[in-house]
Amino acid sequence: MPWRLWGPLWKTVYREHAAVRRFRRRNTQTHSYVDTSAQIIGYESVFLGANSTLSQDVLLNVNTRAGVTDRIVIGANCHVGRRNYFSTGGLIELKDYTLTGLDCHFLGCGHKIDSPWRPYVDTGLTQGAPIEIGINCWLTTSVTVMEGVTIGRGSVVGARSLVLENVPAFSVVLGSPGRIIKRYDFKGNAWLSIRNWHDSLEDYMPTESEYLAHLQSIATVLNPSIHAASRRFGWIR
Repeated sequence: MPWRLWGPLWKTVYREHAAVRRFRRRNTQTHSYVDTSAQIIGYESVFLGANSTLSQDVLLNVNTRAGVTDRIVIGANCHVGRRNYFSTGGLIELKDYTLTGLDCHFLGCGHKIDSPWRPYVDTGLTQGAPIEIGINCWLTTSVTVMEGVTIGRGSVVGARSLVLENVPAFSVVLGSPGRIIKRYDFKGNAWLSIRNWHDSLEDYMPTESEYLAHLQSIATVLNPSIHAASRRFGWIR
């Protein structure tokens, strides 16, 4: 193939790989894994903490890149599962020890729909609202979190749930739209049906700093879950 055809393609690929190298050098802490198939639009506004994983076919889309450095922040010891999608106009933050399964979506903004007389692809994006996922949350499979939602620390969101409203700490959420079905009782050390929950039990919950310190004390060495992250690493017997 003559240079006039493959030359521009080579330059494009080279710039893409150079961008990946810059992202890993400047915006990623030690011992983290970013799969080569991941795509990051606005990578200078993305931060990845230590010992964390961005899995195969993850798409991080920073729609508004002016003014604020950090638009997507993923903490330490996090695993972002295959085919996860982040779209933000503000901030999406996954705090330390967050685990997401396959096909989770974080929709921090959307296209404007003021008038159906215009093609939505050309209407521009809404300002959106922040999304915050607390320390040690597990979003299982095909979970969608909408803009403006905070999920409290220690919570679990069941498969195919749609989270439209804030979730308090140490909750189990299920359904579309998601509803709280359990909360953790630190007095009795057990998950308690929401029917039997009373707010006075919140007095026994650890604070965010206490909870993080406990997790750090028992999980001193966590490696990125690379076998779950990419087919490149093959089978395990």
